[in-house]
Amino acid sequence: MTGAARLGHRLVLTALIGLTLLLTGCGSVVDSDQARLCRAAAEALHEDGTEITETQLAPLARDPAALRYSYRTRSALGSAAHQLVCQFAARTGAARFDLVGLVADGRPLGEVKLYILKRWGLEDSRADTGRKPLLRLGPQGAYWLQQGLGGLVLMGVYGLIAASFALIYGLFGRINLAFGEIAVAGGVYMLVAFSLAGALGRIDPAGLTTALIAGIAGAALLSWVIGRGVMMPILARARSPQPVLIATLALAIVLTELFRLTAASRENWLPALFNRPIFVAGQTGFIATVTPAQLLAAGLTLSGISLLIGLIRFTDYGRNWRAYADDPLMAALVGVRVPRLIGATFALAGGCAGLAGVAMVVAYGTITPGDGMSMTLKALISAIIGGIGSVPGALIGAVIVAGVEIVWSSAFDIAYRDVVIYSLLAAVLLLRPGGLLQRAAASPREF
Repeated sequence: MTGAARLGHRLVLTALIGLTLLLTGCGSVVDSDQARLCRAAAEALHEDGTEITETQLAPLARDPAALRYSYRTRSALGSAAHQLVCQFAARTGAARFDLVGLVADGRPLGEVKLYILKRWGLEDSRADTGRKPLLRLGPQGAYWLQQGLGGLVLMGVYGLIAASFALIYGLFGRINLAFGEIAVAGGVYMLVAFSLAGALGRIDPAGLTTALIAGIAGAALLSWVIGRGVMMPILARARSPQPVLIATLALAIVLTELFRLTAASRENWLPALFNRPIFVAGQTGFIATVTPAQLLAAGLTLSGISLLIGLIRFTDYGRNWRAYADDPLMAALVGVRVPRLIGATFALAGGCAGLAGVAMVVAYGTITPGDGMSMTLKALISAIIGGIGSVPGALIGAVIVAGVEIVWSSAFDIAYRDVVIYSLLAAVLLLRPGGLLQRAAASPREF
């Protein structure tokens, strides 16, 4: 790597730091445990047998410790739209489980009614009428176990998108900033496919599997089109990395707006599947729980990561990818079919991002256009910390970023979480510019 190339590389990374700092507040944060309590409160406010369909769950802008939960009910009396605002004692720590206020359809719930609901509605929902946890653990240990279980999906999502960055950067030394939106596209395609399956009466494991495959395949195809139609023509004309960076950022904005404008014309939520909690560990006071949907999402991401590592390490495609990453000209001379390798890499990178998107939908029920840029930045940070261009480095970086998010969100003010993560990125770039595995350093490209 020449001095000019190293300077260009550092300029690009410096620009990325500035971009991340400017976009720190773009994504919204919904605490999964608070979301579960808010949903349980909505169920407790209605008669048994009432069908509840969730339409939106988001933080309240004027109160960081509150959630707005919009839903529709259907019963023998008819159907209606409702809105519930759940106010919690704090955003972090054990106090975030303390529901201190409810506003149902614009009317605050009185203290007595709130106490009754918490005592006989939420407690019964949480305890599941006598079910005991699988393991006995103190409240503090159970609390941290809960955070770790919640972070499994996050780690897998960041890892898959970071691996997408690594696959493309390994071949071309360029960054595609559209991968977060490709992940959103995978989630949207899955929701559309599942809605079609539901219209055909196939809301079953086969329908869910078909929707999963449709989401991943759609994202892979979108990534292939972006690679062939945008990245390759730019790479043929420009030696600087900036044109690809700007073009893919523009594509990300286009996809975000496209998904936002079309969101009102389609169903945005996966029906409640596999959401009955499993009581993992704890005792009176706090019990760590996990849902089968969260386990399924974590299993999908971890399986995808394992398959990707095996593919890169032990298959002909992986050997060709490593050869081209090390020396493109020599790889072509020894028989590597470069066009086929490039096309397969674009599709594989998109498939990884698409798997991250469908895992988000399985775990949380939906995915929104605003999630794309946030996932892009966190995954890019993971890839840079691990050593951008290295698939194992991307996964190591994802574990670090997800771990920092979980620990900080659990123990400190969540508002400063992204500041800490971006500061970590700046520190890595200053102290170890090539990342933990030195993948971006001035040395031969290695797996």
